[in-house]
Amino acid sequence: MKKVQSVRSFKENLKRMLLLYSLAPVFQLMVLCIAIVLCVGSFFIISKSRNTNQEIVQTVDYTLVSYDKLLQDLAQTPDIVDPKTSTTKRQKIMRKLYTVSVDTGYEAELYVLDENHRICLRTGEEDPDRLENEINKKWKVLDILEEDPDQTAIYIAAMGNDKKIYLGRTVKEGQSTRGYVIISISRPEFTALLSGSLQKNILVDNTGWVFATSSYSFVDEVGRLAKDLKGKKGFFTYRGGSYYTTVNELWGGALSVYTITDNTDIVGVLVAVLITGFFVLFLVFFITFSSAERMAVKSTADIREIDKAFQSVTEGNLDAYLDIRSSTEFENIGKCYNEMLDSLKRQIEANRELAETVAYAHVKQLESQFNSHFLFNTLDNIRFMCKIDADLAEFMTVSLSELLRYNTSNANEKVTVEEDLKYIRIYLEIMKVRFCERFDYQIRMEEGVEECLMPKLLLQPLIENAIKYGFGTREHLNVEVTAVKKDGMVVFVCRDDGVGIVPELLEKLRHNLTLSQNESSHLGMYNVHRRIQLMYGEEYGILVESEDGVTITVNLPFEGGMSEEKEQL
Repeated sequence: MKKVQSVRSFKENLKRMLLLYSLAPVFQLMVLCIAIVLCVGSFFIISKSRNTNQEIVQTVDYTLVSYDKLLQDLAQTPDIVDPKTSTTKRQKIMRKLYTVSVDTGYEAELYVLDENHRICLRTGEEDPDRLENEINKKWKVLDILEEDPDQTAIYIAAMGNDKKIYLGRTVKEGQSTRGYVIISISRPEFTALLSGSLQKNILVDNTGWVFATSSYSFVDEVGRLAKDLKGKKGFFTYRGGSYYTTVNELWGGALSVYTITDNTDIVGVLVAVLITGFFVLFLVFFITFSSAERMAVKSTADIREIDKAFQSVTEGNLDAYLDIRSSTEFENIGKCYNEMLDSLKRQIEANRELAETVAYAHVKQLESQFNSHFLFNTLDNIRFMCKIDADLAEFMTVSLSELLRYNTSNANEKVTVEEDLKYIRIYLEIMKVRFCERFDYQIRMEEGVEECLMPKLLLQPLIENAIKYGFGTREHLNVEVTAVKKDGMVVFVCRDDGVGIVPELLEKLRHNLTLSQNESSHLGMYNVHRRIQLMYGEEYGILVESEDGVTITVNLPFEGGMSEEKEQL
């Protein structure tokens, strides 16, 4: 058994609507404000982090590239390795080194070594013996140069306290190695760069060792980048805090620059805003809920009066009129409701008249079908046919039986055009047998109107009139029935080529069709016209013309039958 859903009253619905539309804008506004704060804050954080990171990357990269160009220039001079290099040439080399350091803003030490790693020229003040020992044991840049002497080598010494970046080029003469030119940049040169912003900036080599940093919050005990931070990009949480990270590589991945923005304070402010917003929302809800009931009762007073009036109508009281003057809208509803009652009363009266008319039309139809003239003539024809043509007699008997059965069924029901024209054809076939060569007929039905619904027995009185009055003194009569669809209507045309109607009588018949009561002795045509108007309205009915016979046009609304109902289902 299907569960019946309970229906709330309009007052309850209005109260719910008041609550919904008072709270929803506040909630939406709060969500919008939070979204704007999040978007603006995120944009600021991301933009600032990326800009800072990009500035550091560009500065470091520009410094390394500038010193690399210096190395390439020096490596093109093989005699630079000669220990007996003149003082003038040494000064020229120093000026180039100084120019690059001034241009980049970062100082570096220059070392020129021979093929055996002995120092030929240096700018540093280290102890020579100690330096040569360090070169042989720790300068991995020389190993890289020996493996690939045609490229600039870079090595980041990020372990220990003496952290440096080494750049080196091989000095060649022909295909042989004459020596090496090495540039070293110490960590303090870049520490000031990383500490120049509010973000935490870290310079890391490709193995995760931290070369330089502005904060040790993300560096482990041995000097490597914290394991949880490696590879992190975007927003993340670390040790209870909220951060945003931008990472960029330079020099082929040998170095990575991490820029980390601390968002913990911003998140705290956002949480406080959320708590405040929910408190405001709760306060608005409490105030609205306390006044919604009173507002709903006051606003639905007219609705309750209208509902009470409708209940009276359903109980059969058609005098339950409304008198509402609280507002223009409800006053119009009251007027329309009162007009509806008056219209309903008129419709009831019209339906009563329709029922009487249909019943009367049915009685007249039965009389016309069972009158002695039609029935006895048809039986005489059957008796005569039994002697000369048994098959035709059987056909006449079956046709008469079907026609009488169809005509004596409920005359008020609707049938399809195809079905009603089927029995019109049976009737005309009987007339054809009766009049033989003196009578012919045609029935044409346009495709698409077969399933249209029409009142049963509507056309037969018109066909009977055509045969009854059409012959006159003529030897031959032709009756044509057509059904077409036109402008949203189904149009029937019943045409005969008989004697027609004299103009005076035609004018009286047309005038009689405009009256609400029949004032002539011609019942069939008036009853059909009145029946149509009572069922469908005054825009429908019949039109009578008389020119080379009589043409009666019947207009009905196009009302779909069973096939259309199935399509809708």
